[in-house]
Amino acid sequence: MTDKKNLIKWNLSGFFIIVILGWIFHFVYNWTNKSILIGAFVPVNESIWEHLKLGLWGVIIFSIIEYKFLGGIVNNYFLAKAIGIIALSLTILLIYYSYSNFTDKNILALDIASFIVGVLFCQILSYKIYQTKNWKILNLFAFFFIYLTCIVFATFTYYPPHKEIFKDARNNTYGIEKNRTDYNKK
Repeated sequence: MTDKKNLIKWNLSGFFIIVILGWIFHFVYNWTNKSILIGAFVPVNESIWEHLKLGLWGVIIFSIIEYKFLGGIVNNYFLAKAIGIIALSLTILLIYYSYSNFTDKNILALDIASFIVGVLFCQILSYKIYQTKNWKILNLFAFFFIYLTCIVFATFTYYPPHKEIFKDARNNTYGIEKNRTDYNKK
């Protein structure tokens, strides 16, 4: 087990890196001329689902780097990351659906705040889980959970269900432009 000061340093660095990556990812799809390959990893529209990618892929990229330094010396590395991803996503969803029940429009400041608070929860939980008893079987399940989550997010970019969470309310479309279907024509 590594010392707490080192864990705090890594988790604090992770907070800033994930927030910055999320901000960058918001623009990458347009910067790459709407690359259908890049679309699997970054938001392709303004739906809630697509914006959950900001956290997922930010955590994944940071985790790949962090694993080289902490993966072999902390307990429950993948469990910490899986629970962090869940906490981040649930925070975004909870805040969004809480305020959207009272207003008919997105509030950008709340959307940004929900992402930042979600990343904070993600990193705090990771820090705490690193220090718990080692749960090898849960860690293994968590690794596969993360892997499947990445596949689901990429798949739903190209083949999104026609549910409200996947809908870009600005233009009533779903998923990447190539596969978009006008909501009103259904």
